[in-house]
Amino acid sequence: MRKRSRMVGRLFFLGVVFVLAAGEASAAESKIKTLMAGLDYNYFSRTVVWDGDTESSRLQASLVSARTDFGFGKGLTLSLSAGVSLTDFEGLAFGTLPISLAYDASPIKGLVLGAEIEAPLLKSGDFEINAAGRLVSSFGMSRTWPLEGFAVEGEAKGRSNWIEASAGPRVAYLFFGAFVPYLEVSARWLRADFRMDETLEDLQGRETKRIKGDFSFSVALGGDARVSDRLTIKAKAGFIPYAGGVDALASVGLLYLF
Repeated sequence: MRKRSRMVGRLFFLGVVFVLAAGEASAAESKIKTLMAGLDYNYFSRTVVWDGDTESSRLQASLVSARTDFGFGKGLTLSLSAGVSLTDFEGLAFGTLPISLAYDASPIKGLVLGAEIEAPLLKSGDFEINAAGRLVSSFGMSRTWPLEGFAVEGEAKGRSNWIEASAGPRVAYLFFGAFVPYLEVSARWLRADFRMDETLEDLQGRETKRIKGDFSFSVALGGDARVSDRLTIKAKAGFIPYAGGVDALASVGLLYLF
């Protein structure tokens, strides 16, 4: 089952990358009809079991990005974003280091890059079904913590990276004109790693925690509200179910039409 799950995750990931690449290729051949830019905030949490662990822990990420949307007509939109991430690893423990550690520090900063494509599939009356795919990657910065309570000096140094891909249908209701609510169902794939190095005088050790491919689904309600001829607010909130509970996701963005 684990091998099958990994294979499904890899195929899903490659499929999303293909969709995004195809969108960018189409964009390169098409004339840009609209250009929007602004700021975007995203949050999500994922309860996961790292490879080799038996207990679950929670990965939480907050992303603040500059975002640009390129519209190519007929509903095709490509979005690119870049910014900073704050990632927390609640409940993550490192047990094979010389001195066992449990992560209880503040979130780790990182650089985040993202790409998203939305393309129309079907329209019937006031309803429109689009396909949406998104790829986001965070490259964490190294962080050092002192090891306290020992007769000699010591430190631990950690660094994390993660990548998440999502894809699925988005059903929008066009009746209200300036406000377009929608329901989105997405398949989600997460890969992450956290490397911890520890030094305590002559004692040295390294442990790397990995998630090679965690596969889940999300359901979200969102809406795009045009507050003026130039300004649009985009917002979304939803949940990611897992065995024993649910995780959350949310986003809000303010975009200016040039």
